[in-house]
Amino acid sequence: QMLEEESRHGYQIIKDLEERFKGFYSPSPGSVYPILQMLEDRDFVSISKEGNKKIYTITDEGKTFLKENVDQDEFTKRLEQFKNVDFEQMKASREQLQGLFHGFMKASQSALQDEEKQKELNVFIEETKQKLERFYK
Repeated sequence: QMLEEESRHGYQIIKDLEERFKGFYSPSPGSVYPILQMLEDRDFVSISKEGNKKIYTITDEGKTFLKENVDQDEFTKRLEQFKNVDFEQMKASREQLQGLFHGFMKASQSALQDEEKQKELNVFIEETKQKLERFYK
């Protein structure tokens, strides 16, 4: 679908996806380039060279495939979910969770030295898991 908007090289696709997901997802080259190769193998894209870069352009076969499968694209459905997300709140939540995880790691290291602390930490972790489940069950 991105190639239907305009031709792109692989790195540009990676950066454009990262931008569309507001930095919360950035595909690796190891996930993008094999897909581009598969699209080329199926004649859905053609490749031209611009210096050392391969430029990927959607073909008529690729456009036809998109039209025939417009409502079956799981990636697009997931991307749509991000359109109404408050990314500032999501970023703040991520920072809170990173701080919490850091605290758990410190407590876990400390508990390795003391059997009683380890038992207490295990109980605390289990209670926390149960409390968290209330938010999504």
